[in-house]
Amino acid sequence: MPSNTQRIVAAIVTAGLFVGGAWVASGFGTNVSEAAAPNSAIAQNDGLSVNLHGARSTKGNVIVMAFDQATAFDNMDHTKAAGYLEVPASEQTMRFDFPDLKNGYYAVIAFHDENGDYDLNTDANYIPTEGYAVSGMNDLNDMPVFEYSLIEPGKASDLTLFYW
Repeated sequence: MPSNTQRIVAAIVTAGLFVGGAWVASGFGTNVSEAAAPNSAIAQNDGLSVNLHGARSTKGNVIVMAFDQATAFDNMDHTKAAGYLEVPASEQTMRFDFPDLKNGYYAVIAFHDENGDYDLNTDANYIPTEGYAVSGMNDLNDMPVFEYSLIEPGKASDLTLFYW
């Protein structure tokens, strides 16, 4: 069983890979118009929908990626993400809709890039200072596992950003 230190390091490495992927993906003509405005968490659609809670500020953007392949999820390979959305952060619940993601199951990663640098900032001890969430992850010590992170399209799933 991994120690808490190993879990923290794994979370930081995972988040770093995710952020690097998000930064690269942001330069590929990302369409942010598909994400709904804050407070629209009640509506449903046929595709994948994620309600994201817990942003601590309105600074920067929130980036959400959906994966349909375990290898892409494990490697945080943004080029293989089934869906990518980026919107201005809000302290209210934010809803992210991926209307084209209707078939199969998807694992979701979200990240609050408060300073807009497409990098997960850390303190001197390499502890993240910006929030992140992974579907299927219930606390900061959970290890992201693709099979446990899968979300079914057609109903909204709730994620909460974690901050250290």
